[in-house]
Amino acid sequence: MMKKLILPFLLATASLMLVSFQDKTIPFYIGTQDRGANSSITLCELNLSTGQITFIDTFNNSVGPGYVAISPNKKFLYAAGGNNKIDAYAIGGDKKLTYLNSQSSEGANPCHVAVHPSGKMVLAANYTGGSFSAYPATADGKLSAPIYTEQYTGTGPNEKRQEKAHAHFATASPDGKFVYVTDLGSDKVMNYAVDSKANKLIPNPAQPFFPGKPGAGPRHLIIHPSGKSLFLLNELEASLTACTIDKNGVITAGKTYPTIPADFSGANTSAAIHLHPNGKFVYVSNRGHNSITGFAIKANGDLEMVDQQTKSIATPRDFNIDPSGKIMIVANQSTDNLVVYDIDLATGKFTFKYESIAVKSPICVAFL
Repeated sequence: MMKKLILPFLLATASLMLVSFQDKTIPFYIGTQDRGANSSITLCELNLSTGQITFIDTFNNSVGPGYVAISPNKKFLYAAGGNNKIDAYAIGGDKKLTYLNSQSSEGANPCHVAVHPSGKMVLAANYTGGSFSAYPATADGKLSAPIYTEQYTGTGPNEKRQEKAHAHFATASPDGKFVYVTDLGSDKVMNYAVDSKANKLIPNPAQPFFPGKPGAGPRHLIIHPSGKSLFLLNELEASLTACTIDKNGVITAGKTYPTIPADFSGANTSAAIHLHPNGKFVYVSNRGHNSITGFAIKANGDLEMVDQQTKSIATPRDFNIDPSGKIMIVANQSTDNLVVYDIDLATGKFTFKYESIAVKSPICVAFL
């Protein structure tokens, strides 16, 4: 009798678990380049089973909140505002945002913001101003005046795009010991050592900066969770450089790979780079060629292109992959909408699913 009761119970439990998984939704936020009166951070939900995106709400306390970043504890969101401010928000239980405060970006046109793994420091890169700032974040998520700022100088061989310094991206290593900032204008990746206890940073004595290829224009980078590999996306050259990082935070370049076909003759600038949650694949976006390119990461750190897709992709300033690794959302800046792709977790290949909701000038996708 007991065996007869156990089997139906297990089947019912498994069925409930399956329904629960199928109905699971993941919230995400969209940043916009729109600086008009209605410019907002948009909250949406992604259904992992269907790939359906549902609009939830908008929050318009920031002017042109282009890039957004979420704290490690998922309680706070920070936005790089078009009014030269870095804005802080609290994330409520319903995932809606409550404005906390702002700090000056200490430079013109902040284009990227990131949060240190400790959650106690927020990093910002100013593109037009060519500078970098680091802010203390209090326990309640608010930002204090910057603890570090640096004005970059230098130029590159591309006279149109590298006439001066252009800080484009900032991020910390997974262990929080180092911070890296790309300067597209001088083809450098600035390197900082972090004192987490004192919440301070200084130029890394072992390597104050990594020199990139002249004219390549380093834009964004991603660091593997192992902390030993770094992948640098070069905007102007449309290439991806696989690098290593040693225990002192020193970057060493390996092989460089094209992100678009050799026979493409149109203008192109590469934009965003993201790592698959399983750590086996890295993806980049291209504007002009209008594509997403996927690479498999080999055991020795080299890369191998596994796929490239263009369907319904238009000026993909950003894209992102949901935490389960099953779905990619592409933000089309020029057509004001989102596009959904399915990802094969085994091969890294991805296939077009459908065109989704309209969002004005989407340039950042951040999953909670």
